[in-house]
Amino acid sequence: MTHRKLKKEIMIGVVLLFLCVIIGSLCFVIPHFFQDKPNEKPLTEEQILVNKGITIKEKTNFIDEANSLLDKGYSPDEINQIYEYMSDQNIEQILANNYVDLSPFYQISNFDFSKIDRYLAYQSANGLEMKDAVTRVNLNLDEPFYQTVETITDPGSITVLVNKSHALPADYVPEDLVNIPSFPSLQIKDDAVDDFEKLLAAAKLDNVYIIPYSTYRSYDYQNRLYTNYLGRDPKEVVDTYSARPGHSEHQTGLALDVRSSSHWDNLTDADYEWMLNNSYKYGFIVRYPKNNSTITGYQEEPWHIRYIGVEHATKVHELGITYDEYYDLYLTKH
Repeated sequence: MTHRKLKKEIMIGVVLLFLCVIIGSLCFVIPHFFQDKPNEKPLTEEQILVNKGITIKEKTNFIDEANSLLDKGYSPDEINQIYEYMSDQNIEQILANNYVDLSPFYQISNFDFSKIDRYLAYQSANGLEMKDAVTRVNLNLDEPFYQTVETITDPGSITVLVNKSHALPADYVPEDLVNIPSFPSLQIKDDAVDDFEKLLAAAKLDNVYIIPYSTYRSYDYQNRLYTNYLGRDPKEVVDTYSARPGHSEHQTGLALDVRSSSHWDNLTDADYEWMLNNSYKYGFIVRYPKNNSTITGYQEEPWHIRYIGVEHATKVHELGITYDEYYDLYLTKH
């Protein structure tokens, strides 16, 4: 046998041996591969979501909701953010609509899904931070004043918001109006009278002499007042300094116009400064502060103070925002 022939036969043998090994291995592995694995149970729907990176929430129908959001195109991270920051009301609306990029809104507490298009349009048109755009749209500031008006359902609350988009019922009269002891011809709500007397006493200690001159006003009184102003100025001007009937805080019995002893209907600069820095200690705020007419709809009114209680007045003072903004951010359920 030649050397070449021997080498060829050896190579053939090696190949055959190799094939036998492979075939033998497959014969052993394949049956085992297809055998049932009694120790491995099918994954639950919850485990499947966890494997995708979704944090499970203890909420009824969470599994169904999460799967629905996945079907709409939300990523696991987006779903986690939605359930971390969004209210149940917002989640309900998100589930009822197609995919929307919610990334600008996750950490904005007063976000309302139903207004998302208005937020985006207002933010783009005014160059505001999104959080500020959200608050202003919630206050209907993307619309002309008085265009959208909601009738107030809790007029007796000390935190009631009365403005150009929230109106008191025409027949509302506070049930607990009382005379101010030091000015018995004037009335305010019983909730506010003690704290107002404390404010007067504290001011006097600092040689600040405050005199109230307009307190509770009925709807009819405000209507006559507003109509009289219309005889003097155009409506668009009157609206900057007088409330339309139903939109005046004076009807709540929680607002007062005050003056310095040396002025007929206003505060001196020094007395106004005292009021800005001290009224909150007694539950009052200057309701229409300087440089906020785009939010309140009124020019600055140093003389107009409003009772909301010490807790809320202190927060408004510390935050340096209007009561309209505070109400939307902290007293409204979104």
